[in-house]
Amino acid sequence: MKRITYLIYVGDRPDVEMYVITADCKVTEYSIRLESDEPYGKYDFFAGELPSEDHYEVSEFKITEESWTSMVNTLTEVNFMNLLEEFSPDDSDDASSYYIRVETADDVHQSGGYNAGGHMDPESRKFSNARQAVDRALNRNVY
Repeated sequence: MKRITYLIYVGDRPDVEMYVITADCKVTEYSIRLESDEPYGKYDFFAGELPSEDHYEVSEFKITEESWTSMVNTLTEVNFMNLLEEFSPDDSDDASSYYIRVETADDVHQSGGYNAGGHMDPESRKFSNARQAVDRALNRNVY
């Protein structure tokens, strides 16, 4: 794996968090504040589309090689490249949407959706494990 992008549409707020993690352990974090009437789908964040600069902040940091390796191992174990591309929405209120995009030398795969990983079926559990691995690597203490 050479690049992992993690995108979080935060609940019922017009906020988006995006992390771009590269194999050299560099992380670029984008904290994006959309206008309340802007639809999430207006920007293709994975393609690098962003709102005007006054609507986001960028920071950079590094993760450890151990964190990178652990995250990659988990993504490999859950067979991420074959996970569902889009998880079906459920009846949850105010849940966040989570997407992970993995780029290898030969392929690109994206998986996620509204409350993705929030259920007990096998595909959801695999996505949940992948999401937790990325959160741990980024030291996002959400679990």
